[in-house]
Amino acid sequence: MLVCLCPPIAMPLRLAPPRSATLAPARRRFLQHSLVAASASWWLAACSTTMHQTPPTIAEHPMHPTRMPLSGWLDWEDPHSGHIWRVWLQMPESPPPAEGYPALVVLDGNAIFPLAAQWSRLQQTRPAYVRGEPSIIIGIGHPGDALFDPMNRRRDYTPPAPGVQAPEGGADHLLEFLDKVLLADWAERLPLNRNKLGLFGHSLSGLFVLHTLFTRPRLFTNYYAASPSIWWHDTYLLQEQAQFIAHDAALFAQAPTEAHADSAAHANVFLYAGSLEEPSSEARPANAPTTGQRHTVRLQITRAREMAQELNDLQWPGLKAQFHLWPDLTHGDTMMPSLMQAVANTGMPKAWKDADYGLRNPEQGR
Repeated sequence: MLVCLCPPIAMPLRLAPPRSATLAPARRRFLQHSLVAASASWWLAACSTTMHQTPPTIAEHPMHPTRMPLSGWLDWEDPHSGHIWRVWLQMPESPPPAEGYPALVVLDGNAIFPLAAQWSRLQQTRPAYVRGEPSIIIGIGHPGDALFDPMNRRRDYTPPAPGVQAPEGGADHLLEFLDKVLLADWAERLPLNRNKLGLFGHSLSGLFVLHTLFTRPRLFTNYYAASPSIWWHDTYLLQEQAQFIAHDAALFAQAPTEAHADSAAHANVFLYAGSLEEPSSEARPANAPTTGQRHTVRLQITRAREMAQELNDLQWPGLKAQFHLWPDLTHGDTMMPSLMQAVANTGMPKAWKDADYGLRNPEQGR
């Protein structure tokens, strides 16, 4: 009989107890998931030393489950809509800056959260003079092990446009959850810097990112839309953009400064596309694969570039937009480099340290 003596379990996250009893069940589930993951990893690590017989081949060696430090997840049932979202959280290892941790919320969390979380941790291993601030990574997805839930993506990431039929058109339910529940709760319990809060989405969830910008522009400060589905529902998003331009100019009338960071709205908008998403573009190589009819009519490059230009043409001091075309990438490929930039931007400090540990403005080195 094998006897395994396991070391004490250290909880990866330390959240203050919730004020409201309505949050207790979800919080308990979150801590239970973290506890189970931590317990399993400790047990496997301690017990592995008791195995005296070495299997003859690598294929016969037992595989230990992977884990992500300081991370956990919960399934939250929204009492208003009845929808269930899977929510991930990764806390940094380093202490927070004086103003709190910057944070990035990534949609399609089942697929994207592990990538963003690991990339954020990797940034903290870089040399001190190019190391960014430690950041919180939050993922929003759906229950289950599938990377994508097609029906619930259509439900959660598409706006309530006129004539839209279920399951589409439920974006405002998710937006209300982000605004009034998740961020409102965690902003009080975590050292979170609300002036450095980003939202990332790709394709259909990129549509949600832009819908958020145009309908609740003060909720985030950085909006990352990789190959966004601007084409959806006969480009309905352009109507929301027009309403945003007509009604929200006053919000962005002041340039963002520390003096009025809490009173003036400021937003940085990043739009991306891949050069292989349209049949003809300046960065498309001659030997590129044929673009399907669906992507040809969606004009992923053209519409994203035009939107960035139109937002910049407003010349609102508090609003900046940029478009980046990734060469030799298809629609699905644009997610990863765009995400890497979003994570890097989230932790970007006010000033880098040069190799000689002098100070330099990050904007001057880009």
